[in-house]
Amino acid sequence: MKPDKLYGMLVRFKILALLTVLTVELPAIGSTDNKDSSRYESSVLHLTVTRAAPDPESPWALQNTDISGNAGVVISENRVLTQASLVSRAVYIQAQRVDDVEKIPMEIVFADYEANLAILAPVKGHRLGNVKIMNIGQDVPLGADVFLIAIENERQLQRISLRTLEIGLRESSIGGISLPIYNLGGQVRSTCKSDPIVRNGLLVGLCVGVLESQPQVIAASVIKHFLGDNLTPALYRGFPSMGVSFVPVRSPWHRKLLGIAEGKGALRVSRIFDTSPFADCMKDDDVLTAFDSVAIDHRGFYRHPMWGPVPMRHYIAEKYSGSPLTIHFKRNHIAKECKRNLIRFSGQDSLVPGATNEGGVPHVIFGGLVFRELSVDYLMVFGRDWRQASPQDLLFFYTYLNLPSLKRERKLVMSNVLGDEFNAGYQKLSNLVLSSVNGLPVTSIEGLKTQLNLPGILRAGVEYAQFDFLDGTQIVLPYKGTSDAHKRIGSTYAVTNTSSFFSRL
Repeated sequence: MKPDKLYGMLVRFKILALLTVLTVELPAIGSTDNKDSSRYESSVLHLTVTRAAPDPESPWALQNTDISGNAGVVISENRVLTQASLVSRAVYIQAQRVDDVEKIPMEIVFADYEANLAILAPVKGHRLGNVKIMNIGQDVPLGADVFLIAIENERQLQRISLRTLEIGLRESSIGGISLPIYNLGGQVRSTCKSDPIVRNGLLVGLCVGVLESQPQVIAASVIKHFLGDNLTPALYRGFPSMGVSFVPVRSPWHRKLLGIAEGKGALRVSRIFDTSPFADCMKDDDVLTAFDSVAIDHRGFYRHPMWGPVPMRHYIAEKYSGSPLTIHFKRNHIAKECKRNLIRFSGQDSLVPGATNEGGVPHVIFGGLVFRELSVDYLMVFGRDWRQASPQDLLFFYTYLNLPSLKRERKLVMSNVLGDEFNAGYQKLSNLVLSSVNGLPVTSIEGLKTQLNLPGILRAGVEYAQFDFLDGTQIVLPYKGTSDAHKRIGSTYAVTNTSSFFSRL
């Protein structure tokens, strides 16, 4: 398996094929029917979301606000379920019933951005009014007919017939959570924004995107798992992680080397991360044989009561962080076991953290040199195809070294230079990975500020800040004169927040 597939932001494990033989006559998938959609007009709300995200090219500023529309589902009194990524960094949210002029201001009550689910509620002094709660159903089997309820416009819903084709697992990041995703068959628009998936009048999924023409749907069990938790930052347990990468062993020679008997199931531990609760009792090349009392089959799967064989990661996803998990494994042919409590995964633990959803972008400007942490937010500056279009040295860290760490170490990038007479000769440089400052390595923006406050490089009575980069580039600027340069640069480039600039304590 290629590393970028193993460590990417999205890993799908196709585990069950499309059913090709059906014993009953079923309606054509992809058909639309507005006749029955009116029954959901009081349960599916149109959300208008105004967002203002930090400008990826100018981290001290906000982009122009953008306004988007998506769906929300009424799941309890004055509570609406929607897709977290669609309301992140929202400055204003409004909800309205289909074919109703009243717009109700809403706010985020709680969001889990790793699971991509959020709960909204009316702001103080407002209520949803005449709405109807949509109850949540059970997960659906393969081959089942379902309906996607889409907001065609502010005055009409559209019911689209679909069918469950397969169950996959979406892995959010290295060592992260893995959640079940339905792939649905049928014709839908190019995107779906939190559109509910309905069966027998019950909510059985939430459509969060379209991949290879197939709607991608968060399963009902994930929604129930989320809602069944205590939705407060201090008490929320969330979805757990082992902090361990493991892979099937298919080669008979490899299985023999590891002591795996013919026909027996096992998974080889390929990496244990610093954040793993099992880091003190497991090693690379240990052979996993069972989780709790659930045996691993020869493909690395276990039998799900509804979906049949599914990867063992799904067994973990059904638990909460803090839940105990007993791992049965072999090391050098000797049976062992290890019991630990699972942890909650955070995409911000990784060397190249995932997209941020709250707060500003950490950065510092020294003499016009703009430094920021390498992140998915930064890589997305290079466009929709950033996985191919980003500079190769930046992609290297994301693809091969993007590991979670207890220290939350980062790679720093000098993204660009804000031109001024002070930094003449360096103004065309950009996208350089920082190696050291004044001879010392740096692993965070705060660490960069700390090291710049230490004595610099002294030559002929002049104190310099020396920046060394991985490609061999070296930049040297004097400390003296930075204050005046920062004033000019702030005026020229509209950097109004003085905290963006380095200033010696």
